[in-house]
Amino acid sequence: MENIPHVDELFCDLNANASPLLISAVGAGGKTSTLLWLARLFQQTGRRVLLTTTTHMWMPASLPTLICRNPLALPGSIWQRPIQACFSSWLADKGKVKGFSPEMIDALISQQLVDVVLVEADGAHGFALKAPDEHEPCIPQSSCCVVAVMGAGMLGKTLGPAAVHRWPLFSRITGAVEGDRLTSPMLQRLIRHPQGAFKGAPVGCQRILLLNQLSQNENLQMDNLITQNAVEVIWAGEVQAQPAITRRRGGK
Repeated sequence: MENIPHVDELFCDLNANASPLLISAVGAGGKTSTLLWLARLFQQTGRRVLLTTTTHMWMPASLPTLICRNPLALPGSIWQRPIQACFSSWLADKGKVKGFSPEMIDALISQQLVDVVLVEADGAHGFALKAPDEHEPCIPQSSCCVVAVMGAGMLGKTLGPAAVHRWPLFSRITGAVEGDRLTSPMLQRLIRHPQGAFKGAPVGCQRILLLNQLSQNENLQMDNLITQNAVEVIWAGEVQAQPAITRRRGGK
């Protein structure tokens, strides 16, 4: 059995020495759960953590939450809370919250009001896999790290429009046709394609591929997924389990 990565290794992967630190999560198959897990990790180190989005997301019921049009106008005392979420509005018809523009989040980072900002920068409508549309994802340019989440529980399962968000784009990028089963080479094509998993990631940011919902018994050759200029680190595990990450490849 492989050694489970230590939290210090994971923090190193995230460029966690940056201050303030902005991490954006894109993709499908557990972005919100990933960010909530990271929020708790950073909170345990004594850092002030803010969770938000550049799109729409489910309300994180486990966190204190603010709704405001302009977070920069809030009093300074608000930002002393150890952990919280902040959004621009509540969308009652969708049961979701709406976040802020990437530019607003970049401005928030420049004010250094909190230590860590975690951003859900993509939508997937509950699917475990996706390819980004023309207007997606919405990543703030101040991001030090982009985590691309994929629902690895789909490995070996049948693909098609009922299983993959933006199926025509996913098919075009990966070469998959309806009825195919998901393979590691398909994921590799999605990772390295300029319109794929890391589309829009700022130049110079750390790129982490998170294979979520992956059983420890799943035989996956992770080294084959690391491609030049596409991804520096791969995490594999289940972010709602303990430990969340059971396998790691790449990094220093």
